[in-house]
Amino acid sequence: MAPIPPGAHPSGHRVERHLVDAIPIFDRLYRLDPPMDCRLLFDADGRLWMSDTPQERIMMVNNGLRTRGHTLVGGLGLGLYPQYAAGEAVGSATRFTVIEQSEVVCEIVAPTLEVALDVPLSIHIGDAADYLAGPVAERYDTIFLDTWETLDAAHLPVVNTLRDQALRHLTPDGRLLLWGYGWMLALFVDACQQLLALAPAQRADTLHARRGDSSQAIALLEPVLDRFSGDPVDDLPVALAWCRDYALNLKAAP
Repeated sequence: MAPIPPGAHPSGHRVERHLVDAIPIFDRLYRLDPPMDCRLLFDADGRLWMSDTPQERIMMVNNGLRTRGHTLVGGLGLGLYPQYAAGEAVGSATRFTVIEQSEVVCEIVAPTLEVALDVPLSIHIGDAADYLAGPVAERYDTIFLDTWETLDAAHLPVVNTLRDQALRHLTPDGRLLLWGYGWMLALFVDACQQLLALAPAQRADTLHARRGDSSQAIALLEPVLDRFSGDPVDDLPVALAWCRDYALNLKAAP
């Protein structure tokens, strides 16, 4: 894995090197010996934007394992995914077409990635959402999308919209990979379970009291509240299946 060199960009963005000697996994702390050499990308305001911490690398390895052929990448990040997905790594990608919105990210990451990869790489500055919403110019064996900043379930409407648009650009047996999508769904279903576990009379007040946590995510739960309003939940698995199906079909407003 070729790391991005630490340093400052003229824009004010900077890459810092961090040695990570412990990671939390399922509420347990695991020590790393030797420590893992990681990179953190901060924006011009000093806000942490991207990282290649162990948790992120695990997610990218899992996506890389499912990658093959000509691969469209929405969101360059720190270049982890292409390195794992490339042929002779864990995946079997034979070519990458990358769409990255930030010119700064391209300038920071592309030089390292171009040297690290032994398969063709083409990077375009633009909005992956615009490309996917447009006409189908080429079909890809794999599409990997990672253009949302966090794993907040509030992103589900946008991600679902990207998902449906991306499917048009796949080959007949192509694969669509969405960063953290399963985790976002699990978070949403877990929130539904907590809500439905309450007495019907308590649900609305409890939901509205949590609006400050994530107003967008809370708004997504209001239809769940309406669907089961006033009803005790006798069959929780059936109710949660409804919640999951609802989450899978959320769409961004036009």
